[in-house]
Amino acid sequence: MMTSRERVRKVLNHELPDYVPNGLGGCETEGLHVITYRRLQRVLGLPDTPPRLDTFMSNAVFEQDVIQKMEGDIILLASPNMCSAPLRGKDVMNHWKSQRLWDQEFCVSKKEEFVLNEDGSVVWKTAGNTICPKGSFFFDGAEPSDLLADFAIPDPKDFHPKGQLDDTMLRNLEQAAKELYEGTDLSICLGESITDLQIQPGGMVGCMVLMLEEPDVMGEFLEKSVEAGLKQIEQLNQAVGKYVDILSIAHDFGDNRGVTIGAPLWRKIYRPFYQKLFEGWKKRTNMHINLHSCGSIAEILPDLEACGVEIVNPVQISAAGMSPQELKSRFGNRLIFWGGGYDTQLYTRTDSYETVYQKVRDTIRIMKEGGGYFFSGVHNLPAEVSETHLKAMLDAWKDERAY
Repeated sequence: MMTSRERVRKVLNHELPDYVPNGLGGCETEGLHVITYRRLQRVLGLPDTPPRLDTFMSNAVFEQDVIQKMEGDIILLASPNMCSAPLRGKDVMNHWKSQRLWDQEFCVSKKEEFVLNEDGSVVWKTAGNTICPKGSFFFDGAEPSDLLADFAIPDPKDFHPKGQLDDTMLRNLEQAAKELYEGTDLSICLGESITDLQIQPGGMVGCMVLMLEEPDVMGEFLEKSVEAGLKQIEQLNQAVGKYVDILSIAHDFGDNRGVTIGAPLWRKIYRPFYQKLFEGWKKRTNMHINLHSCGSIAEILPDLEACGVEIVNPVQISAAGMSPQELKSRFGNRLIFWGGGYDTQLYTRTDSYETVYQKVRDTIRIMKEGGGYFFSGVHNLPAEVSETHLKAMLDAWKDERAY
């Protein structure tokens, strides 16, 4: 039997492993809400230990006992762009504190501050005063008063993305990666760490106007982002490149219907810069490119492949053109798909174990054909996912994973 690292590297090299790797919890966008993670602990028969909260999505840090018990293959090293505390390494828990949320105990970074209001809502002070209303399980950003207000065209000369990552952070990453590499046989994924192309000069709506009316100005912003990102990749490669198999980046292009800004505009604005970013990425490091993008991105997947994308997550199979059959017939194992196993838009809370088991198993059977597949859910599964559904999806993977 292969080790986890060998298994994942087989897939990354477009070869068939012994079975489909389990990538649940292996990156920031293939995990579980902290409440659902507690249910997973119970399903696995592990102690109910308060999970650590990683990122604004309220997903959990997957601990090594959980990864081992569920036979996981990928471990997330760190979330530098999302979490203000380290996830791994020596004395790591010194950076975390207990925090009560949703009437349960969790752990959060000591740098974070939460305020529990009398009406049952929670304010995440250090995350821009985002609010989790009573009865909700996620924090919402403040709504602008007028999304369509006039705005001044932003000046790229005022945009200065940092090209130098903090040296202390790099050394800590290096130490933690070395410990994981030498102490486990897991494949290591580094979370979102570099300046990416998700920038929105002028805000969300303003940025869309900019792309239509001043595409050259938008291009200057993207050019600066690419330059900064490539410098950071060089630094990350020097620190952890010999240990890490996968490096993540994110940019949500789609909704349920298709590419949000339309494929022609996406190709005009973004494709040249992703081409430059990914070509430069591959010259600087052997860490494989893992791109997170929600929704229906089927129309631009050939463009992303041409730009150099290797891994795509979360594989929202309920979105237009994203069915397992269509993806595998179009791309075979040329692209690696990470996710797709359990799409919450395809289930109801009352669906039986048997219903979930069969649907998930059917998806795995299709997605694994010819290789190029890491099993997981679709994005971070929310707080409503039951123990029954968690057990069904893991059982389906175990019964269908072999090649």
